[in-house]
Amino acid sequence: MARPTVRRRRRAALAVATAASLLLAAACDSGAQSGEIKIGFITATTGPVAFAGQTFGNGTQLAIDQLNQEDYLGGGRKIKLVKKEGAENPARAVEQAKQLAGDQGVVGAICCILSPVAGAVKPITSAAKLPLDIYGATDLGLEDPPYVVRTTTLPQDANRSLARKVVAQAKPASVAYAVTQDNSGWVSQLKSFQEGFAGTGVRDLGTVNTLAAQTDFSGAAGQLMAKNPEAVVIAALQQSSISLIKALRSRGYKGLIVTAETIGSPGAFKAAGQTLADVPFPVYFFAGKASAQGQKFAQSYKAKYGTDPDDYAAQGYMAAYMMATAAKNAGKDVTRESVTKALSNIKSLDGTIYGSVRFENGQLHAPDSIVHITWTKDGRQTEWTPSGRSAS
Repeated sequence: MARPTVRRRRRAALAVATAASLLLAAACDSGAQSGEIKIGFITATTGPVAFAGQTFGNGTQLAIDQLNQEDYLGGGRKIKLVKKEGAENPARAVEQAKQLAGDQGVVGAICCILSPVAGAVKPITSAAKLPLDIYGATDLGLEDPPYVVRTTTLPQDANRSLARKVVAQAKPASVAYAVTQDNSGWVSQLKSFQEGFAGTGVRDLGTVNTLAAQTDFSGAAGQLMAKNPEAVVIAALQQSSISLIKALRSRGYKGLIVTAETIGSPGAFKAAGQTLADVPFPVYFFAGKASAQGQKFAQSYKAKYGTDPDDYAAQGYMAAYMMATAAKNAGKDVTRESVTKALSNIKSLDGTIYGSVRFENGQLHAPDSIVHITWTKDGRQTEWTPSGRSAS
């Protein structure tokens, strides 16, 4: 008599366990349909590019806060950022990506300022079929649909545009370059500046190579000045660019210095001050010429963080907006598969902080939003014109 009782108890226990599993699955499904949508976010508030990581993070969080407040997904559903500190260290970022990939509740991920980090992370997320939006890395070819898209506004396009403006308006007879040679993203940006100057009659006096870990730029400044160029173009990280600009000016270089978006953050001017005045750089987001949505973003950002948003904050905002749009378009059943499909189906977006943008092979393009700006001596940003006659 004991054996049937045991069997009945086992069957009852199995039925309870099965019911519990079904309830758990239903809870997970309902969470995706009407509750919380989890987006992974590999941050960089520590490490070598924390200065940029902070503003990337600010922009990303602001977008999520605003979209949740507006009920952007509908039905009361909210986006939750699952933050992981990657410090822009490839090995650490990979470990964080593995954690996100292992959490099946995470339906998308946002990551990466540096190209080597993006290159290390994307095989992990792609293998897990976790859609990834790269928001900062600039090396060409990092986008890889359907699982890897990039809302980074390509600096290569903006650099070429600035080089052509320098030729047309400043009319330098010669140019020399400096580049962080051990970073593929900066080598790519150097080439884009060179392409902008190519065929214009401006003599190329050669390139001085620097290293990512370099801190003393007096030698590099001396090599550049020995070439006697009328313009110097710097393709390097923020601190390297600042240090080299300071070294050139302290040695008495009076020519035009041109650089990339890295010096555009408020922290850059705080670190370098008037040294950055009249040094042109290109951006895709400038509050003074932003779209209506861009103006709203700039006002909200300043109200929350106390400073104007820079290009990095805009890129973080756009990445979050893109992933949220994919989650919205994924319908009621928001999964990695449905978000991946929704991302692939986005060919253009109107009314963004950049205005109208388009996507080609998973890469965002916003050429109409490019602005060439500079710092003034009193720490404002303004459109650049040659010989220090920047527009007010």
